[in-house]
Amino acid sequence: MIAIFKREFASYFTSPLGYVILAIYGFLSALFTLLFYYDTGYSYSISDAIAPMLYFALFIIPPITMRSFTEEKRQHTDQALLTAPINIMDIVMGKYLSALCIYLMCTLSYFVYVLFTMILVKGAAVEWGILLTCWLGVLFLGAAMLALNLFYSSLTQSQILAVVIGMGTGLFVMLYDMFIYAVEASVNSLLKIDYEVFILDKISITSHYTNFVSGILNPADVVFFISIIALFLFLTGRVFDKKRWA
Repeated sequence: MIAIFKREFASYFTSPLGYVILAIYGFLSALFTLLFYYDTGYSYSISDAIAPMLYFALFIIPPITMRSFTEEKRQHTDQALLTAPINIMDIVMGKYLSALCIYLMCTLSYFVYVLFTMILVKGAAVEWGILLTCWLGVLFLGAAMLALNLFYSSLTQSQILAVVIGMGTGLFVMLYDMFIYAVEASVNSLLKIDYEVFILDKISITSHYTNFVSGILNPADVVFFISIIALFLFLTGRVFDKKRWA
C-alpha cells in the first residue's frame, strides 16, 4: 500500500494537475476569507468564509481522482496490479490516501490564513473551536466525495466521463435539499397534511456538512461520512476483485 501511495502522490506533481488543484482551491478559499472575514472587520465568523467552499469542493474533487484507475486502464498497467501479489484493498487504499493527502493540503490553507491574521492584526480574536469543526466538516465532506469519485474512476476508462459523472453527482448533492423541500411542500399542499420525508432528510450530505460549519460536532455526522467512505471504498475493491477473477 505504501508503494502505491508514494507512486500516486508523486504522480500529482509530475504533471500540472496537483499544482492546478492547489492553486484553484487556494485562490477560492482566500477569496471567500477576504470577502466574508477580513473585509467585514472580523464581524463575521470564520465559518462564513469556509461554508461556501462546499459548492466549489464538489467540483474540484472529481479531477483529483479522475486518473486514479482510468490512467491504469488506458496504459494497460491495471493488469500488472491485478496480478501482483498484493491485496486489492491495499491498491484502493493507496490511491485513496494519495488523493486525500492532496485534498488535505488544500484545506490546510484556512489555518495559514488564520495564522496570518494573528501575526498581522493585533488583538484579532480567533474562534479556534469553530475553525476546527469547520475544517473537520470540509475534510469529511471531501473524504466522502473522494471515495465516491474513486469508485467512478474504477468503472470507466475515460477520464472525461469520470469527471462528468463526478460533477453531475456534485450538482445533485447541491440541489438535493431543494428537491426534498419541493417534494415535502407539494405533498403538504396536495394532501393538506404536515408531511416530512424523514429518511431522505437524514441522508442529505449538505445538512450533515452544515452541522460542522455551524460549530456542532455531532458523532452522528462523523459516522455518516465515515459510512459513505467505507461503502464506496468497499465497492471499488469489489470492482477490481471481480476483474481479477474474470
